[in-house]
Order: sequence, then C-alpha cells, then structure tokens
Amino acid sequence: MTMALERWILRFRSLVSLALILAVWQGVAMLELVPRKYFPPIPDIAAGFWSMLLSGELLAGDSLTLGRALVGIVGSSLIGIGLALLGEMVPAFRSAFRPIAALVQPIPPAAVVPMAVFMLGLGFKLYAFVIILVTIWPPYLNGAAALAAVGEVEVKTGRMLGLSERDILFRIKLPAAWPEIFAGIRYAATISLIAVVVAEMLAGRDGLGFMLIRKAFATRIPEVYALMFVCAFNGVVLNALINLLRWRITGWHMRMTERTP
Repeated sequence: MTMALERWILRFRSLVSLALILAVWQGVAMLELVPRKYFPPIPDIAAGFWSMLLSGELLAGDSLTLGRALVGIVGSSLIGIGLALLGEMVPAFRSAFRPIAALVQPIPPAAVVPMAVFMLGLGFKLYAFVIILVTIWPPYLNGAAALAAVGEVEVKTGRMLGLSERDILFRIKLPAAWPEIFAGIRYAATISLIAVVVAEMLAGRDGLGFMLIRKAFATRIPEVYALMFVCAFNGVVLNALINLLRWRITGWHMRMTERTP
C-alpha cells in the first residue's frame, strides 16, 4: 500500500468519524433526550454559526484567539527548547531547574490569570504570560529527555571526528531529539488553545473565550455550541501547521517510520 493511498484512507476515516458524530448529535437532539433548549440540533448550530460569520464578529474573535495561541506556542517552544539545550550544556542548571518545573508545571491556566491581571493588566502581555507559562513544559521536558537519551555511540563518533561539544550538541543531539521535541510541541499546542480561551473568559474583552461567556449569559445556546466547534477546528488548524513544520525539520524520521504529515 502506497503512502498516498494510506493518506486518503486516513482522511476518509476521519470524515466518516465526523459524519457519525454529527449523526449521533442530530439523533439525540431530535429525540429530545436532552432538552432542546440546551442541546440544539445541527441546523440550529449552523444557523448560529452563519449569523456570527455574517456579522463579522466570529472572524474577528477567532483571528485574535488563534493569533494569541500561535504567538504563545512559538514563544513557549523557543524558550522550552532553549532551556533544554542550556540544561544539556550546563548539568548544574538542569538539576536546579528540575524542582522549579515540578512545582510550576501542574498550575492550571485559570489559577494563573488573576495573578497575571494584577501584575500585567489586561492586554497582550497578559495572554503571552499565561500561555507561555502553562505551555512551556512539554517542549522543555521532551527536549531535555530526548537530548539526554542520545546514544553514546553517536556522541563518541562525533568526538572521534573532531567535533567540539557544541557541535555535538547542535549537529548530533539536537537533530536526534527533534522528533520527541515536536511531540511535546503538539501537546503544548492543545494546552495553548485552552489557556488562551480560559484567559479570554476570565479577563478578556475580545476573542472566542469572551464571546463564549457573553453568548452563554445571553442564553444564545446554538451560538455557544458553534463557538465550541470553532475552538475544536482551531485545534485541527494548529495541529496541521505543526505537522507541516515537523515534516520540514524531521522528514527523515517520518520517512523512516513510514508516517506522513
């Protein structure tokens, strides 16, 4: 079976799964197993989506939320990978930073927002701080573990070829660690979307999170569900972008494992 055929089969299965979910949703709504007011059928949700799209508020809010999530994931990935490289170069830093990571990593986004509002106010700095603080850990932890796991054979071969420790880090260890690092980035992308929507709900004045709260309090239930679907679609978009970048950087690894983006 060719790789192109496998891609088409995977896409077909995804479409079938989506159609099945929509069919079950519509069936539950039509049978009124849940009150229709709180569980509208698909056409009502589509109508709510269309009205927000025509008014322009959906595109405006979604562009802000997706942009903030992208900035957050780029920032957290760069900082996380940088910290992993620093820990590999300076083992004392890695040992000192480990308890800090263990302490800060479990903090949920909602717990960070109130403190961040007092420190940074409302605006871009608030979103950047919250998102980076809660998404930095998957790239850092995966990167640190992958760099440390590079085999001694590769390292000794590099030394025999006259490579410096810096060259070994950037020309042997980092390329070998990229697949694991991207696994952490993909996970961080999901957390990034959650973090930005939560921040917009609690302290925002625009974006999808703010729209969700506003529509919910106005009992515009179809529009609330439409916004939830848009948030889910944003996750698909981010995942596709990261997969594309992963293919550009670690295509050799994906070809070896017979996977496609």
